[in-house]
Amino acid sequence: MRRTAAPSFRGWLAACVAGLGLAAAAPGLAANYRLDIEAPAELVEPLRTRTLLGRWIDEPGFESEQLPLFIERARDEALAIARAAGYFSASAEVSLEPAAAGELPRVHVVVDAGARTTVNRFDFTLDGPPDAQALRAELARRWPLPEGSFFLSDRWQEGKRLLLDVLQQHGFVRARIVESRAQVDPAATAAGLRLHIESGPRLAFGPTTVKGLQRYDRSIVEALRPWHEAAPAASGHAASGGDPYSFEALLDYQARLRASGYFDSVDVLPDLAAVEADPARTDVPVTVEVSERKLKQATFGIGYSSDEGARGLLGYQHRNLFGRGWQLDSGVLVQSVRHRVFASVRTPQEASGHYYQVGARSERFEVQEELTHKQTLFAGQGWERGDTTRFTSLQYQTESRELPLATDVDHSQALTLGYAWTRRRLDSQIDPRSGYSISAQLSGAARALASDRSFVRFYTRMMRFWPMPRESLLGDGLLIGLFEFGHVAAGGRDGIPSENLFRTGGTQSVRGYSYLSLGVPEDGAIVGGRVLAVGSLEYQHPVVRNWYGAVFVDIGDAADRWGDYKAARGYGVGARWRSPIGPVSLDVAYGEAVRHWRMHLSVGYAF
Repeated sequence: MRRTAAPSFRGWLAACVAGLGLAAAAPGLAANYRLDIEAPAELVEPLRTRTLLGRWIDEPGFESEQLPLFIERARDEALAIARAAGYFSASAEVSLEPAAAGELPRVHVVVDAGARTTVNRFDFTLDGPPDAQALRAELARRWPLPEGSFFLSDRWQEGKRLLLDVLQQHGFVRARIVESRAQVDPAATAAGLRLHIESGPRLAFGPTTVKGLQRYDRSIVEALRPWHEAAPAASGHAASGGDPYSFEALLDYQARLRASGYFDSVDVLPDLAAVEADPARTDVPVTVEVSERKLKQATFGIGYSSDEGARGLLGYQHRNLFGRGWQLDSGVLVQSVRHRVFASVRTPQEASGHYYQVGARSERFEVQEELTHKQTLFAGQGWERGDTTRFTSLQYQTESRELPLATDVDHSQALTLGYAWTRRRLDSQIDPRSGYSISAQLSGAARALASDRSFVRFYTRMMRFWPMPRESLLGDGLLIGLFEFGHVAAGGRDGIPSENLFRTGGTQSVRGYSYLSLGVPEDGAIVGGRVLAVGSLEYQHPVVRNWYGAVFVDIGDAADRWGDYKAARGYGVGARWRSPIGPVSLDVAYGEAVRHWRMHLSVGYAF
């Protein structure tokens, strides 16, 4: 989150006085002379920072002979500042009060701003083809000086650049201003604006040049391109057939390449110099510059969380398996509660956003006195586009389960067809302060198809981040809401692998309870149930720099049926440190159902 620097005492004093529309300098603060400014509050700071009188007030190189020159220039400078703010009937007076014995000379600047000029007419003409005319509504919406608004010279110039940018970003690269006129009537305090733009033809995407490829095939880059480029021009003919050029498509292409996993950095740039050099050109060439990631990479990591204890990860990635651009991701994960071996292979993403993935994993998981050995094989098709992902999969799951008081080892298997959908519209994927994340899963199995029990499973998890308005009671704070819901439709839970059931409790769910301790009691252990509902509300307030204090309340439970559901409550306080890898959270929470305080430590958010 961006922070503004604390104002100096002089700036604070000037702001207080400016709020009264009076003088801007306090006696004794000026090193060379005293400066009093009487003007509307919004003009005081520009008069102090953009005039010679204001800039030289405490300069050590100042000489008294310079003061008459500063005073002579001050009136014109003050009028220019007032007119830029829309006060075209303003008048300014600058006077010097000679220095008394032992004191500094005093300069008075008085600006009588008069009535502010407003825009009483805006005539806008756009010449161009029908697809340019279709942009008129957006151009009108983006125009910063509509009729009735105060006329500001800076906004007049910015508005013209903005309309050209909008047209150029939509493919009208040759758009230009034919006429631009602002007629100001100081007596009537009114401004009439006229703007005439010629869009020119809409250009197409031209040929793509790729730089930096050494390890990976060009087809990986071309498959992710979201447009069709123009066919090369034949002798005596213009290039044709390309999709209309747009800046948004360039950004989309760049985001796809960066998310593909093959490159450390990507820049997608239009060659506008080529367009400018050839007035007859009808397409925009594109240059793609990439920096490739290593073909093979071994990784090692260690960590700790209060839920799963210490962990170590040894991984291996290959990004061009069999020379086909397939990405292998494999590794061994060792945690206090889990030992896992995994491997998956993913194909390059296609222009449509689709890819294919197959994989396998084997895991030993022991928590809440339940010991399970799980094996999973899966194959599926995924899709990614912007902030949304989908994955359709077929999984074969086998599991053996041991409980302290059970006499036999329980075995189960399921062939599940599943669909997962996720959307993350957040201002940051690492440390979000605004936006939301929502995911949903739907899966099922049939007893007649390699499964011990038929079932249908639904699960959703939603998080919402609300930044508090700075002027509100909770100014500059952050409110976070969480909701989880799950339901398995089945005649019972026996025969359903635990991956498809629900438990809760711990750092990322209901705090104040140990990891996955809220579930169904069975033979001396806590196991998964068929229903789940969790809700959480947390408020974070800034304390100092990157540190925040937090208060929260969590409520939820997992059970075998809704009739057995009894929500457990947890609440407490915590500290947040906004680190480069995400928020580090330390919480102390009280579990109302167990009457016990528990400490929770985590890094980042679980979406």
